[in-house]
Amino acid sequence: MHQAEGTLEARGDVDVLLVEDDEDVRATFVEILRGAGYTTAEAGDSQSALQQLELLTVRSVLLDVYLPGLSGLWLLDQIDDPPPVVLVTAHDYDPEVLARREKVFLYVQKPVAPTELLRVVARSVAAGRRS
Repeated sequence: MHQAEGTLEARGDVDVLLVEDDEDVRATFVEILRGAGYTTAEAGDSQSALQQLELLTVRSVLLDVYLPGLSGLWLLDQIDDPPPVVLVTAHDYDPEVLARREKVFLYVQKPVAPTELLRVVARSVAAGRRS
């Protein structure tokens, strides 16, 4: 099941909710993930992602830290018991990110190679299936 950004009609299970504001990056990640057999849902901002999380059973979240408006960190703060979250950031040691370590399963630094993306997503989806 692949859902376009903002599509909230369908309910169900998805392997990865991809939260990324850059449409080109999001499209590339979706292509890589779908090519590897993962089901995906997408959101371009934190509010849309929160709506997706309320409607779908999500095994893993691939979350950009810096989103327009409300950041990915804001989204993390809104979720009491998140599925495994892979945080995508361009910075090594962001104090705000590190402060939320307990809600983050893995970190990935941009730019991320497709093989690294698939490696961390495989781990997070597997952890989400066990939850």
